[in-house]
Amino acid sequence: MASLTILDPRAAPRISITPYSLSCDASGPGLRVALVSNCFFDASNLLSAVGEELKALLDAPIVTLYEFPNASLLAPLESIAEIAANNDVAITAMGHCGSCTSSATRDAVNLARAGIPVAALITEKFTEAGGFVARSVGMPDVPRVQLPHPVAGTGAARIAEIARGAAPAIIASWQARLSRAA
Repeated sequence: MASLTILDPRAAPRISITPYSLSCDASGPGLRVALVSNCFFDASNLLSAVGEELKALLDAPIVTLYEFPNASLLAPLESIAEIAANNDVAITAMGHCGSCTSSATRDAVNLARAGIPVAALITEKFTEAGGFVARSVGMPDVPRVQLPHPVAGTGAARIAEIARGAAPAIIASWQARLSRAA
């Protein structure tokens, strides 16, 4: 007779936990910022608007948009390695539904594992799901910046407003460990 195993999705992950400990002093000139889009509707528009806000807040950052055209799939690990090698910090987006939240969060974890400070942009309705994904892949404290929901389909003016609100939190997430060490 076949046996049945019931798994509790709330249980602690069976993988080892990797504490997130990355930080970056974003105050210097020429910070290289990777904007990593899973291409969920308006994700690239949001990231481009965030990039413009960062240009206003930081000292001449170099902002590069990377697009991966399937919101349900992860960026390939060779692309993650290239992004990490050519940038100082990264932002992933967008977590706006189930599968895109998973890809944005997991891309952030993979970038962090490649040694680059990161922030994942996740809407408020999917913040808990982003936390679940981060825990399930072993990096529960990877930085996630909460956005209002919805973002997608709200128009360029609203997306620019959301980006303006998110940019300081993104910078703070990159520098959070610096202030603790001081």
